[in-house]
Amino acid sequence: MASAVAERLWRASTPATLERDLSELWRDIGRKGPIARAMMSNLVVVRAARLERRAGVSIDAVVAHHPSRVLIIDHEQPGPDACEISGARIGVVAFGPPGARYGVEQIAVRSTCIDESLPSLVRRLVRGDLPISVWWAEDLSSVPLLGSIVDMGRQLVYDSRQWHDVRRGVQALEPWRHLDLVDMNWRRLTPIRRAMVLAARIAESQNWGPGDIRITHRGGDAAKAWLIAGWLASCLRWSADALPAVEETTDETSMLTVTVGRGADAIVIRSDGRHVLVQHANRPPSIVSVPQEGEADALAAELHSLSHDVHLHDALGALHVRFNAA
Repeated sequence: MASAVAERLWRASTPATLERDLSELWRDIGRKGPIARAMMSNLVVVRAARLERRAGVSIDAVVAHHPSRVLIIDHEQPGPDACEISGARIGVVAFGPPGARYGVEQIAVRSTCIDESLPSLVRRLVRGDLPISVWWAEDLSSVPLLGSIVDMGRQLVYDSRQWHDVRRGVQALEPWRHLDLVDMNWRRLTPIRRAMVLAARIAESQNWGPGDIRITHRGGDAAKAWLIAGWLASCLRWSADALPAVEETTDETSMLTVTVGRGADAIVIRSDGRHVLVQHANRPPSIVSVPQEGEADALAAELHSLSHDVHLHDALGALHVRFNAA
């Protein structure tokens, strides 16, 4: 586990003096004892300025595990000629005991600039020798991605659990599938996908078609259900117009249930968020445990890996084809 926050210093600044003010802040915090500047990557966090800030993943908790230079952009859609960078603030968040402190620097600005004007701001503030990860902290199915910023990053991090419209979310990601997409919701599905592999072994030579599978989900978990549907479609190479039944259920005890087959021979995979249960009439039930990791731990692990998740990309591609066909 990373150390708890030992100290957090924030100061007002201006767009023209951000770097100078940040240097002065480092000197001030260094007077209290030795501190190392920790920086493994650039993390650009994009938020919608007009939306009410809700409880979510703490940026401090994430960078405690994966130290990065953080640039927070609270973006507001501009008028036809408006372009303003305002509300600039700089900060250093220190972690660790007095004899082994390390600090992470953060810069926060409010932007009302058009999309094309933002790369110059980002390039000026990120470290050019380190990879850039863009963390889209909003529902990208309703808050349009800023293409100029997203295209600067190697990673695009988001959480499809926020999506109000799964179809629009999948379509919004289609132009960016050349990046390393990181969906925190996909990470949560890892135990269920493992259980599906176990179910395939139980079924042995059975060739599953979309008509053999029914997926139900509780309210708020539609994206999980559709990601599983897309993953199955890509793995089993279904035709472009083929998708299983996906329905919302009122059963709050089951986050996600996948039923394969019918009648007594059906295999049922059910997840409550803590365990995944695989049931079949002719076999004793099997249980796959769900790791209980914190949201910040999970996000930091994804930032650290910088990997291209082929299965996620294939699932999104399959959904995009099928949603367009529908």
